Order: sequence, then structure tokens, then C-alpha cells
Amino acid sequence: MASLRTDPTVKYVVSYLALYAATLALLVRFEHFGIVEPLLVLAVVGGGFTLIAWLLTRHLEPLPAANPRGGVPWYLFVVVAFATWGLGAVTTSQPLHDIVVLLAKIAVFVAIPWLIFDRASLPLRFKRRDLFIALGMAAVLLAFQFFFGRGAHEIANAQLSAARLTSAFVFGFVWLCLEAGLVEEYFFRRLLQTGLEQLTRSSVSGIVLASLLFGLVHAPGLYLRTANTGEALGSSPSLLLAFGYAIVIVSPTGFFLGTLWSRTRNLAIVVVVHGVGDLLPNVVDLAHHLS
Repeated sequence: MASLRTDPTVKYVVSYLALYAATLALLVRFEHFGIVEPLLVLAVVGGGFTLIAWLLTRHLEPLPAANPRGGVPWYLFVVVAFATWGLGAVTTSQPLHDIVVLLAKIAVFVAIPWLIFDRASLPLRFKRRDLFIALGMAAVLLAFQFFFGRGAHEIANAQLSAARLTSAFVFGFVWLCLEAGLVEEYFFRRLLQTGLEQLTRSSVSGIVLASLLFGLVHAPGLYLRTANTGEALGSSPSLLLAFGYAIVIVSPTGFFLGTLWSRTRNLAIVVVVHGVGDLLPNVVDLAHHLS
């Protein structure tokens, strides 16, 4: 049995927690960042949701999924450049703008890396147990956001009709499964996390590293395009605030999605769960788009 010093799982988990603690300390010291929210996100989303994902997938046989070809990490530079500058280059008017952005995201995050690194059939399945896992995790996310997020409050204040709200939920679910779920889960889970698990020979290490990179990819956008991210970072956050926020708030959200992927190897489950997770905070904006 490997010692704690050589066990890659322990090494990567401890390193992540040390980075998290150091980053949070810097944010508190220099940015007057509150300590309660990030610790709640780490404990509830990073810890509690991950535990629920693990419990829901107990005794489940993962789908067979071929490992991607090597070299995925270098493509992160393409993803970061696209997320930072490429999205802002789309200047068409609505609703064409959103459609062009969606097609561009699918090309950069899914189609091109699939051709380069994958070329395998996507691991998709929705049998009864898969549906149970997706619905169970979705219910947990919706309940958490309803009681602790801003989405329910915004819906109540918007005073939308039942028909319009229903249309927004249905359209929003499909849209977000494509725009956020498929785009991010295919690249960060199917390709990047799987490759990192293979590289480190540890599923937990792959989850931790992919989650950290998932957060850091958002940092340039948080710094340069703050108004378009929907995050309350002010009009011009510092580099420390942007990168710190990406580490202490964004990266823990990858843990439970990474756990779902690692234990099921089912892209359909993580895509649906991700889409539902983004639904409540965005449903009012989606309703306005439909008007």
C-alpha cells in the first residue's frame, strides 16, 4: 500500500486545499472578501453535493468509455482564448447573437476536440437507474437554489404568467443542456478529467485537477468581461479577485459533476444535471428572450 506521501490522491487533495486556503486568505486580506460564502460553497456544493452524487451512484457499473488521445491539456489554451476574447467578438444582434455563440461554443468545446482527441461514440444512456440519478441530483440542486439562491426571488418579482414561465423552463432546460451542459461537460469531464485520471492514475486526482482547471478557465472572463458573467464582482475586479473567485467559488462546483462522470461515465447524466443546475438562476432572462 502506498504511503500518504506517495499516494497521488492524498497529494492532490492536500495541494488543492492548501491552494484554496492560501487564496481565500489573500482575498480576505487584500480584497476584504467575505469568508462565509466560499466556505459554504466548499462545504455544501463541493462536499455535500459530492457525497450525494457518490451515494446516488453506489453499485452502478460505469459505461465503457474509451480514453481520449493524449494532448488534451494544451487545448486548454484554445478554450481560454475563445472564452476570453472569442465570445466578445460576436457582434450580431439578438436573437441571432445567442445562436451564433451557441454554435461557436459547440465547435470549440465539442466538435473540434472530438475530431482531435476522441472520435469515439459518445457514452450516452438513460435507463431507469440513470434517470433516477439525474432526477435525484437535479432535485437537490433545485431545492438548494430555491431556498438559498436568487432565482426564486427573481421569478416571484418578474410576475410571469404560468404559460410564459412554463415555456421558459422548457426552452431554458433544452438550451442550457446544450449551451452549458454539453459544451462544458464534454470537454472538462469527458476529455480533460478522463485524461487527467489516466495521467495521475487516480479518479479523485482527476476530479480535483479538472475542477481546478474548470474554475481557472473562467478567471480571464471574470476579469475582462465581468458584466457578462452575472457574478457580483463589481465593474472592474482586480486580477487577484478574478482568479481568487474562480478558485474558491467556481472550482468546487466541479467536484460533484466530476464525481458523477467518474462513477457513471455517462455524458447524458452530467449534461442534464448541469443544465438543471443553471436553470433557476437564468429562467427570468430566458423568459424575456422568448417575449
